[in-house]
Amino acid sequence: MNTHRQEPLALPAPISKLITDAIDDGIFPGAAISIGDQHGEIFRGHFGSRSLLPEILPMEAATLFDLASLTKIVATTMVTLALVERGKLSLDDTLGQFFNTPGEDNHIPQDKQPITIRQLMTHTSGLPAHAPLYNLAQSARDVYGTILDMPLLAKPGENVVYSCLGFILLGRICELVSGTGLDHLAQQLVFNPLGLKNTGYTPKMQGNTFAATEYCSTSGVWLNGVVHDENARFMGGVSGNAGVFSNINDCAALAIMFANKGNGIVPQALFEAATQNLTTHCEEGRGLGFAVKGRAAVSCGNIFSQGSYGHTGFTGTSMWVDGETSQYVVFLTNRVHPTRENNRLAGFRSVLHDACAREYQTFMQWQ
Repeated sequence: MNTHRQEPLALPAPISKLITDAIDDGIFPGAAISIGDQHGEIFRGHFGSRSLLPEILPMEAATLFDLASLTKIVATTMVTLALVERGKLSLDDTLGQFFNTPGEDNHIPQDKQPITIRQLMTHTSGLPAHAPLYNLAQSARDVYGTILDMPLLAKPGENVVYSCLGFILLGRICELVSGTGLDHLAQQLVFNPLGLKNTGYTPKMQGNTFAATEYCSTSGVWLNGVVHDENARFMGGVSGNAGVFSNINDCAALAIMFANKGNGIVPQALFEAATQNLTTHCEEGRGLGFAVKGRAAVSCGNIFSQGSYGHTGFTGTSMWVDGETSQYVVFLTNRVHPTRENNRLAGFRSVLHDACAREYQTFMQWQ
């Protein structure tokens, strides 16, 4: 059986109707989707508008999306795993090893020192989920000390507290051990080896079209090619929690790499360890960076198998891989345009992934 194709097929009608109906219903302005498996991409499509305000502009095949927290798996997680594989990091290294030395990062309270890389990646560090660092820190270089000063919400290792702040620290640790910026690390270790031409932090505007997000009252413009996450924006657009932009073509390549268990980026055994549920003592399933389908309901729906792995992004993005069949679904939307108050995508994601799983099963029966 061979599912390799030079060009992806048009989406099955039931999936196209689901997406167009959702756009008509105002769940999101526009979307792009790719469905495939470890052998390659099978279906692809794009729909709706990349912008509604200040003008209506159509979604295009090459439109770049703000991936938001998908950054955590496509950049920060893969960079961290690559550094672990190269011996630059250990999952058991602690914050005290990196932030307790003379210099700019020398302030770390005792309760944060034992937190491990593993706990940052599984969101079991006990650090808070979010904080307005752009209001709390004096400068971008001050954000790490600001995070480390915050009280823990739980004892490290005790429970899953999904933490953007923990991934901001993780991105900084990658920079400290390599002497290279996280944006350059992601290009060097992940994006360039996969041949991705339209993926990275702080994208250049010329020649690109972007899926718009929200209105920025500070600059007086609609955000278009500028990271939506305020903390990442405060940090110059490069952060461990958010900041990467990409289009559906490049995201399909990333998902195929994930479906092939890290092939070409990190060893298979290490990737498989990263996508196991390492928080079985908690309600929420987490691997190293990845969300893992366990007891709790997740956005990949009901048909994707237990152990499926992926992530979502606040702007309306998601990427999931079925751990048994290797089927993937990348779904990119700009649901925060024109406002983040539109929260209706959450329920739609599960319905969409169930439809994608059914159409994939039908397709495979005919191969």
